[in-house]
Amino acid sequence: MIGAYFISAILATTIVADDNATPRGITGSVTISHSGDPLQAKLDQDLSSPLLVRVTDLSGTDPTSEHRYRIDYIGAVAGSFDLRSMITHRDGTPATEIAPIPVKIVSELPEKFGSDLFIVSAKPLFARSYYRVILGLIAAIWIAIPIFVFVRRAIRNRPAPPAPPPPPAPTLADQLRPLVEGAMNQGLSVPDQARLELLLMAFWSERRNFSALQPAEAIEKLRNDPEASTLLLAVERWLHSRAGATPQPEKDLAQLLDPFRGHDPITLVEVAQ
Repeated sequence: MIGAYFISAILATTIVADDNATPRGITGSVTISHSGDPLQAKLDQDLSSPLLVRVTDLSGTDPTSEHRYRIDYIGAVAGSFDLRSMITHRDGTPATEIAPIPVKIVSELPEKFGSDLFIVSAKPLFARSYYRVILGLIAAIWIAIPIFVFVRRAIRNRPAPPAPPPPPAPTLADQLRPLVEGAMNQGLSVPDQARLELLLMAFWSERRNFSALQPAEAIEKLRNDPEASTLLLAVERWLHSRAGATPQPEKDLAQLLDPFRGHDPITLVEVAQ
């Protein structure tokens, strides 16, 4: 009895296919006539399914009359399929009484090119996170360029540090100091003793108008001069002291050389031996 019902139901279902060879990703449609329980597409379809199906009732609401259904489908994978596997009754039971509805999905892409139209495994190159990173880098470069230019100009235009002041020019006091220290320590050679006496005579003779006098007479006048005799008598005392000269304090030595500061060194043309 049940078998007779299915046979009659199958015979009562007629199929009119628009085109059973449909390119992948393109919608195809099949029209069928069915007098049994109302039909619908399966509810558990998702984008990962190889085939997506939608059923549209083209007839009225009378359940006793024969109904015409348009079955729209789109294939994501190339191959042959039976649309009947994607159709159920309104109550969710399989519509096994329907005759097979074969369709063929063909692909116009090269072989092994890929078959998934909906799921992309790799993230886009310019995803939102990359977009923000790129914008941040552009903003950082935009800000860094004027800062770099400003710092470079500031370094380039920075005034050069002032040159250190030149050392003071040597004075007559600097010229006399090593000779006086040698006399104080009784380490002055005879030529240096003569050089020291000539320097003192040249300096004071110019200031006391002793240039016309004989050396012995000029020396005698220098010994009697309150200012000129200070260093001259000290040197003679150090050089002719038998017990050795007493070391002169640095303060006293500076006072002895004080009259000669601020005066240029003297160049002796000839030194007496």
